Amino acid sequence: MSQARRVTYKQWAGIVIKGSTKWEATSVKRENHLEKAAWLTACVEGGGVFGSVQSYDGCGMSAGLEHCIGLLPRSMEPGSLWGLLSKIDEALPDTSPTWIRMKNALGNVGWYLDTKGVLRKKDTGAAVTGQEIRNELSPVAGVVPESGPDFEKAVRWAETFNKLFEDPATFACQIRQTKNGLLESHKILENTVYSRYCKIENASAALVGTNISNELDLAMCIYHSFSVNAPSKARSVLEALLGQGHGPLDFSKLLVKNLGTNSYANWKERYSRTRKYAKESGLFEESLFTSVAPVNL
Repeated sequence: MSQARRVTYKQWAGIVIKGSTKWEATSVKRENHLEKAAWLTACVEGGGVFGSVQSYDGCGMSAGLEHCIGLLPRSMEPGSLWGLLSKIDEALPDTSPTWIRMKNALGNVGWYLDTKGVLRKKDTGAAVTGQEIRNELSPVAGVVPESGPDFEKAVRWAETFNKLFEDPATFACQIRQTKNGLLESHKILENTVYSRYCKIENASAALVGTNISNELDLAMCIYHSFSVNAPSKARSVLEALLGQGHGPLDFSKLLVKNLGTNSYANWKERYSRTRKYAKESGLFEESLFTSVAPVNL
């Protein structure tokens, strides 16, 4: 296991543990659009490794290939991490040491996961609040000190999550849930793309060489990797472009350009990283990196 270290970010501080098992591109089917989109997203979000966890950005804890979060820092509502944990619980046997460790850790603070993936309090059945999640997993209030009991508590939580998400028995579930997460994100709008240009219902039916072009395959993989970073912003880019009535090739080129040149946050740098992972993977046609996704947009 990689060593836990403390990291600061803006007004927050917490623990990072890097995973050590890569989701290799060689295990991804070149014709499977959704699998490629999930793989690329995982690479851009966390290097495409299983087991990386962090608690330094006010979200309590982030884990999983696309870094599901413990809470949404603006609304303070519990995040998608708990639904992912519930799916892992379903996938693992009751005797799994890594799941027993996680369940015991939750139980020790009076929490449990219900059958719908909601984190609840044992004594009242009430849902655990975002503030309670943040205070427990990244004490105090998302600012973990450099040493002392709260630092040690934060390290123990990070190690517990790392052990579970680095367990090979969870890998298939993590990949499946990453795909499902992409399918659920703004699905009505995104499915319009697949319906219009591929004559299919959604990304899960997209097969390169059968119903989706190489150009649109890469463009939508890049889109999905941006969308997990800022869903509303990516949606606005996609929605505006869909209203312009472009053909599939022009749509693909413009989608990549409009994302990669966008001034939002660090998206220009994100494009460079996304392109690098995609190009080096061998999962996409080489010529696409001079046409659809060139270095200079």
